[in-house]
Amino acid sequence: MKKVLLSLMVLGVAACSDNTKQAESPTTTQTTAESTNKPSYRVVSEVSYAPFIMRDENKKISGFEYDLLNAIAAKQGFTLTFEPHTWEGIFDTLDSNRADIISAGLSITEERKQKWSFSDAYFQTSIAALVPENSPIKSFADLKARKVGFQKGALSEQFAKQFGADLSNSQPSNTSWLRWKSIVSNGNEAIIDDVGPLKYYEKQYPNEKVRIITDDSLPKFDYGFAVRKTDAELLNKLNAGLAQIKQDGTYDRLYQQYFAQ
Repeated sequence: MKKVLLSLMVLGVAACSDNTKQAESPTTTQTTAESTNKPSYRVVSEVSYAPFIMRDENKKISGFEYDLLNAIAAKQGFTLTFEPHTWEGIFDTLDSNRADIISAGLSITEERKQKWSFSDAYFQTSIAALVPENSPIKSFADLKARKVGFQKGALSEQFAKQFGADLSNSQPSNTSWLRWKSIVSNGNEAIIDDVGPLKYYEKQYPNEKVRIITDDSLPKFDYGFAVRKTDAELLNKLNAGLAQIKQDGTYDRLYQQYFAQ
């Protein structure tokens, strides 16, 4: 996960911060710096995709992508305003000029590249399933006829269909947090999501006996920041800044901060 055949598709779905424990409401904005001399860009994101974009204990927007974008902005001399949004309609904010950048675990697909431009990849991930520790489900093939949590209209729904899950009796949800809850409350037999959020929740809640299923034969996929095709200057800034923070060690420091085992 915040939307194709399985071999070609990638999973970009949204998760919900364990600090909020609820779906994000697109009602507030957060500006990272104040300057009348620097250009400012609007970042729209589903701020519920831990640990990429989420809320901290003070309800402030935080996460790997948040820090990453701010580091890029510092290198390239611009400021950012972050605004939460639901996954539904998030790309419309670019088309209607209500946003300049979309973040939150956006997978780069050929279909999306036809409509929007994407920055260079900043993270590679894979699809995964999560089940209770004692579940008889051992592989993706075992999802057939099972109740599987997914996000409606997202790639997780297509993935569930591909493996024959029982969608009619499954409990779909809008965030990865709610999908996680559907497992620990026995609402679903399995859930489908990006491996990143699933590992994050597994680490945050070690007392919940769960197991993550991955498959190395399935394709990896890349995350990128989306901008309008007409915003070539902004795209160049994002790519140049990303290259700079990779070169000076900032990227590695942030990666270790959020993803070190």
